[in-house]
Amino acid sequence: VTESLLMTLEGGYVGPLAPDQADVVARAQRRLASLHALIDDLLDLAAGKADMVSIQRRILDLGAVVTEVAERFQSVAAGKGIGLDVRAPDAALSVSCDPADAERLVVNLLSNAVKYTKQGGVTVSLARDGDQARLDVTDTGIGIPQDALPHLFQEFYRAGNAKAVEESGTGLGLSIVKLLVERYGGQIA
Repeated sequence: VTESLLMTLEGGYVGPLAPDQADVVARAQRRLASLHALIDDLLDLAAGKADMVSIQRRILDLGAVVTEVAERFQSVAAGKGIGLDVRAPDAALSVSCDPADAERLVVNLLSNAVKYTKQGGVTVSLARDGDQARLDVTDTGIGIPQDALPHLFQEFYRAGNAKAVEESGTGLGLSIVKLLVERYGGQIA
């Protein structure tokens, strides 16, 4: 309801807004989007921890998932003037997992990489590593301070430099990624 009321105001359906009023409405909409993201992250985390989510394992091509998610981030990256390069094997790299989990994992990793990269680019590399898949996401972003590394996958943790660069963020994305990776017997570093 609140969202539709803000959209009504923004659309001018109750009359034109003065610039300062339009600014307040825009800030309220951004805050509402942040709250939606927090709620979604909390639900993902709680469901994963409580095993409330029924895993619908199937064999899927992880390369196709990575490529599809990266395509969604191409316009965001281009808008920031950064590159987004995907390196995946030509042959299918099949994994057994829930497609929603695979997508959520890749979305969270790419979202962070693109969000915290102001120049240069993001590279996503997928390869077979023995009998496992290896996904590396590298970027030319702000980096991770050495003292933040031990806390990186803790719930609600955000490194100081991340908070300074980007106000929004729940500090749950990497916790969710870790939970998903470990759910399927993988490792994250």
